[in-house]
Amino acid sequence: MDFDYVVMRETVKYADEWQMLQQSLASKRSRIVVRNFKKPITFLWVNFQEKDCVINVRFLNGSEVYWRIKSSRDVLKNAETTDIFELDGLRMESKRSQKRDKYVIYSYCENDLVVCQRLVEVMLDVWIPKKLNYYISRVQDISHLLNFEKLNQMDHLTFIVYFPISDREFHLFREKIHPKNGICFNLVHYQNLNHGCRIPLDCQKLEICFSGWLNREDLLNIKSKSVFLKNTVLKNEDLNALLNKWLEEEDSKLETVKIHISDGDLNEILNGIGSKNFEEIKKERKLINKVFEFLDFEEYEFKGYEGRHLVRNDGKIATAHLKSDIFRFIVWNESNPVITDVKSISTEME
Repeated sequence: MDFDYVVMRETVKYADEWQMLQQSLASKRSRIVVRNFKKPITFLWVNFQEKDCVINVRFLNGSEVYWRIKSSRDVLKNAETTDIFELDGLRMESKRSQKRDKYVIYSYCENDLVVCQRLVEVMLDVWIPKKLNYYISRVQDISHLLNFEKLNQMDHLTFIVYFPISDREFHLFREKIHPKNGICFNLVHYQNLNHGCRIPLDCQKLEICFSGWLNREDLLNIKSKSVFLKNTVLKNEDLNALLNKWLEEEDSKLETVKIHISDGDLNEILNGIGSKNFEEIKKERKLINKVFEFLDFEEYEFKGYEGRHLVRNDGKIATAHLKSDIFRFIVWNESNPVITDVKSISTEME
């Protein structure tokens, strides 16, 4: 075994997160060694802004990294000293400082967008973020980001695009982006209801901040466990179709739904669907002397007992509730609703 490799490997074992990144940026060979000792971090945020790019990182010990990259040299103004290094052929000049537990770097590179993404790729070679967030304001073709395979290795991904994207990019997004556990995404200006994409939305936890493009076919093609759809154009009959689908599919993994709907009407949503009131359910399931706490997608409590309750052929119960243009639907399980015994007055006094 190469002596230098052995030394490098032993050094990396005891390096902290920041030292690991510096070693990875030093050479491709170092990066190969370091990636075998990845460390978890709290989050990695990437901001492609109009005039610069910013990377924010937080480590588990609370220390942070703020890295700003511009294609203009004014980012280096007032710098007493700078350092220069190359990343995959891209030349970067930087000024650095450390303020308590925060590493601050300002870098100049002619192609700030490309070098920022290359930095992120190196970071994901050495760190495992609990959350990876992309905020994209600068107009660009996002195909290269959507083809970045490490996005799907994340436990939770946030992906927000603040400019109009094409149908091609939308289809590519649906095809490529399938993170391990959860995704929150917002394609702010995309609203083509006739996009024709039939690829399922199948991550465990799905949150869509703007759903102007989401039609009934999309809704029924969601395979997630927990769903939160904001700013939708869905109608009562679309939610009716969703509930009928749940009643028919006993293998559905759906547990929690929260949907913003304009002009919602629970009677229309339940049109043709048999339902029961809360007292009927309590009597049937022998839950008279129990206290119920219903929790939605965000684990906010809501008055589920005021809604209507569906019973599927396999005996599973679900609660449908509508208030203030927010439709909530939960499938009863061991943790939701939270069911506890009624406390007697004497017990509370003790």
